Amino acid sequence: MRSALLATGFWDKATLDSWEIPFGLWIEEIVFWLTTHVRGLLDAVEWPVDRLLELIIDNLLQDWLPWPVVLLLFLLLGLVTRNFLVGLGSAAGLLCCGLLGTAYWDLTMETVGMIIVAVLICTVIGIPLGILAARVDSFWSRLRPVLDGMQVIHPFVYLLPVIFLFGVRRTPGVLATLVFALPPIVRLTNLGIRQVPADVVEAARAYGASETRVMLDVQLPLARPSVMAGLNQTLLLSLSMVGIVAIIAGGGLGKPILSALNTADIPLGASAGAGLYFVGVLLDRISQPEDSDKRLNLLARMRDAWMTRADPVVPPTAGVEAPTAAGIQPPAAPPPQLIWSHVIGALAALTGGLVASLSTLLTWGRGAGLISGYARFDDTDLPGAHSGLDATGGSWFGITLALVGFAAAFGGASALWRPRSRDRFIASPSAFLAAGLVLASLAGAYLTVSPRGDNYSHGPGAWLAMVGAAVVLAGGLWATLGARSGHEPTRVKAREVAAVLMLALFLGFAGASGSWILDQRSDAAELAAELAAEAEGVNQGGLAAELLAEALAETRRVTVRGLAGDGPGIGYVVLVLTVAGTVAALGRLVRHRPAQNVLGSVVFGAGCAITAVGLAWIATFVRLATPALSAGAGAFIVVAGGLVLAAQGWRGSRSPSGTTG
Repeated sequence: MRSALLATGFWDKATLDSWEIPFGLWIEEIVFWLTTHVRGLLDAVEWPVDRLLELIIDNLLQDWLPWPVVLLLFLLLGLVTRNFLVGLGSAAGLLCCGLLGTAYWDLTMETVGMIIVAVLICTVIGIPLGILAARVDSFWSRLRPVLDGMQVIHPFVYLLPVIFLFGVRRTPGVLATLVFALPPIVRLTNLGIRQVPADVVEAARAYGASETRVMLDVQLPLARPSVMAGLNQTLLLSLSMVGIVAIIAGGGLGKPILSALNTADIPLGASAGAGLYFVGVLLDRISQPEDSDKRLNLLARMRDAWMTRADPVVPPTAGVEAPTAAGIQPPAAPPPQLIWSHVIGALAALTGGLVASLSTLLTWGRGAGLISGYARFDDTDLPGAHSGLDATGGSWFGITLALVGFAAAFGGASALWRPRSRDRFIASPSAFLAAGLVLASLAGAYLTVSPRGDNYSHGPGAWLAMVGAAVVLAGGLWATLGARSGHEPTRVKAREVAAVLMLALFLGFAGASGSWILDQRSDAAELAAELAAEAEGVNQGGLAAELLAEALAETRRVTVRGLAGDGPGIGYVVLVLTVAGTVAALGRLVRHRPAQNVLGSVVFGAGCAITAVGLAWIATFVRLATPALSAGAGAFIVVAGGLVLAAQGWRGSRSPSGTTG
């Protein structure tokens, strides 16, 4: 590493190659695992789409229904949804596609069928999601970033995982179309329901309407223009994917367009483009009513729904606050009281944080590199002492531990010096408990890694780091248990917790048992590299040795898993933290405020600890920057699972204002 920096200079962009993150290799491992172990689930996702395409395209539009019947159906569809003129124009547009030739008629029917299937599935999924997002704010806050990503990412990016997981042809093309076309109908359904006047909704509830009837008879009818606009946008986005889907042999009118682009065939491209124009215009006119076509009986339906309701139930009169005399100010808030459990927690954070941070300057290992031994051949037998900050010692485990230790020490000192700062996150008992869990997990993960070298032994620094982490953890737990809470217990939604925990458990177990090291090195390749160095003066010998080294290096691909007997064994630490965080999250369902505070802090700390261990492992391998070796996808999945668990415990880890002293 140092030689690379000296040779290229830190400001040279070539230095970035020494810190390359193997994101592509992680995704490759995940795809291989999915196609091997989750093939049944992928087939279950693909089966209904395939059956719908076969029913609508192969059976109905191309085999069972003659072309005049298809024209008549679109005439009736335009008449029902809009008016006679739109229906007649739709039939005329399809007729023009047929007059281009029999082949274009079949391609047009395939295009229309693919769009119908895509829009149908998007409607079945998107409208319920939009309704749920409009009714539950927390669900919308989590769904919105996902929809943003689905719209921002280019459609070509969707084709890559679709090809890897489902192959090619029209069914994978429709699956890629779903990802691109789903967000508009979800967003506009949510927007339309939220824009329904609040007084209309309250009036329906006052007349005794249930929430289901309010949704079906009031909100959805009033939101109909917005929902139809979302349906129209979904349809147009599905149509825009026709040309892109043709790249993976998706069929339809995109196929001749792609062929015309490749061969510069003007007649073929013009005919296919005209067919797409007619299809796009007729589908747009059918799916987007104008103002004059809107239904005028929405208020009548609301009135009919309310007429059968019972008299409203008058809620009991709430207590009236006593009037405050003019000019009299409310009493000032009392100064914060001294809570000895918080003082002890702050002292423990200050002391333990300093001990843990300073321990990284001491020896963490002797005789070999503990983690670097998995990354470099030479480090399996490396005489001398290695500190917690050295690349051959603690590396990013030590660096992260030092940073968290200094943060805990600063928080403890701040809480002792300025009592009012105890309400802040960095000086709260919850933060002390979370910091102790992170410190203990980093030190414990390092101490439990199986060494590769026979001469390796732990130094005093690693054990001293564990002692400092234990002090911070004990002080944070003591302070959290002693926190006063005069608030009512928080209602924790069991369904939301269960959904998040299922995801965290899956990611935790999959990451812990997944690959933590992707090794493509070879002893034979190393020997060939030495031969190349010896034959440097002879062009032929050097060239032959280099080719031999390159060929041998490509023949080996070894993955070392986190729970494997010959691996580092770090997956067991992640497994314990995942189970502990999950149990603590389930315990928060108990309506006992002090217990909720403690367990929320444990969940948050466990998630942060899992994330810290995964990031430290990845950063250590990035720091070593050995060719043909990288951290496996398991560590990447573990980081994702830790973030999910930390987000779940974030609310519970924050005590209400005034409850921490």
